[in-house]
Amino acid sequence: MKYIITILLSILFIGCTTSNIQVEKNLANDKLAILLSSLNEKVDKKEAQTLSNEMFKQAEFLKESYGLVSPPLFHNFLVNIGVKEKGLCWHFALDMLKHAKSLKLKSFDYYFGVANLGDYWKEHNTLVVTCKSCNFENGIVLDPWRNSGELFFSKVKNDDEYEWFQRGGKRN
Repeated sequence: MKYIITILLSILFIGCTTSNIQVEKNLANDKLAILLSSLNEKVDKKEAQTLSNEMFKQAEFLKESYGLVSPPLFHNFLVNIGVKEKGLCWHFALDMLKHAKSLKLKSFDYYFGVANLGDYWKEHNTLVVTCKSCNFENGIVLDPWRNSGELFFSKVKNDDEYEWFQRGGKRN
């Protein structure tokens, strides 16, 4: 009888577990929504949550549709020799921008950021989101390329890996 109760309790609790990966994704999504909301007191909290959700979904979608391989520089090599069609950093930036714009959110402006402009091996492009009428330097980097499809996000000025500069004007 003792063994039957143990087995039944084990089955009950196994069914109630959540994967650590899903918990981490939910936490990251919440962190990005909070970061977007903190850009300015006029940012609509629902729009911040929507943009966060959609950017994570879009990064995952692009990862699958580009057929990403890791590391990112190897994927770039495959694109450059014609084995893969897309997946360079600027492909991500452009496709993330298209999706963000399709949401028609009123709280945000969109820019392209560039680091190491002109350096063939190190140049990197990404999407930067700011609050409406705010400057690029206070924006948030949304970079699904650097971690092979896993969305990296950071304030522009807090990104330890790249020094970002605005590339062109607003992309709304």
